[in-house]
Amino acid sequence: MAAFTDLWQRFRSASALWKLITINIALFLALRLLGIIAMIGGWDIDTVVDELALPSSPASLAMRPWTVITYMFTHYDPFHILFNMLTLFWFGKMMLWRCSARQLVWLYIYGGIAGAALYLAAAQIFAGVGGCLLGASAAVMAIVIATAMMMPDFRITMLLFGSVRLKWVAVGAIILFALGLVGNNAGGHIAHFGGIIAGCIFGALYNKGIDITRPLNNLGIRIVGLFRRGGTHATSRRRQKFKFRPKTAYNSNSSTTSTADDRRNLDAILDKIKHSGYTALTADERRQLFEISKRVK
Repeated sequence: MAAFTDLWQRFRSASALWKLITINIALFLALRLLGIIAMIGGWDIDTVVDELALPSSPASLAMRPWTVITYMFTHYDPFHILFNMLTLFWFGKMMLWRCSARQLVWLYIYGGIAGAALYLAAAQIFAGVGGCLLGASAAVMAIVIATAMMMPDFRITMLLFGSVRLKWVAVGAIILFALGLVGNNAGGHIAHFGGIIAGCIFGALYNKGIDITRPLNNLGIRIVGLFRRGGTHATSRRRQKFKFRPKTAYNSNSSTTSTADDRRNLDAILDKIKHSGYTALTADERRQLFEISKRVK
């Protein structure tokens, strides 16, 4: 019991990105364990997986509506979850340089839902699309594409290709998935395009100052507030507002000091970029660069 409590506390204190990864891995391990038990007991693990995977039939979906969410956290193939979680970690870290943790989580869900919608639509039109859908690929692709749109010229190092701009990584992924539409996993690749569309919409609007995750984010906060006591919810809201106050000066002296500090920090970061390149910056320095560049005119 104490071990479980410790794990739960670690999970609660983890970042939003690590929570997404942990949920995926925990569910994968649970299914693999059940698979071993099923093999010994002589029953089929598919009966469990089917309860979590998204069916291609609207009638089946009506009986299992929760699968619209559960499918995007469900994996059974080890290489499938390995690729998805590594991609989620790499691009999720980069996305957090520009966005909040809540935006990351909601975009993950948006991408998964968009992938599910496109998959279901395709299954009703094309005879080759059927069965069930599982995996975080559509949700992860939304984060990949959104990150590439927000930081198109940021370079990452890829095996065999060397230094590559994010925009070309995104283009390459889209081409690969397009080629996969004629393969055995056409339904899965169609779902990828749902995530791609969600990522494109988020990235394009975010660059214009519009956050499409805000409505559901606010709704989620209100729903959580319903399960809390009035005083606790009020305190939570006051803290949420308070954390943005340091960005707004209350008098001329504090404004001058804040601007001067911002410019000193910006000069130090730019000097480091000049001598060592952008990739030499730490994650905290990159986050500061984006935040300061929005405030310093």
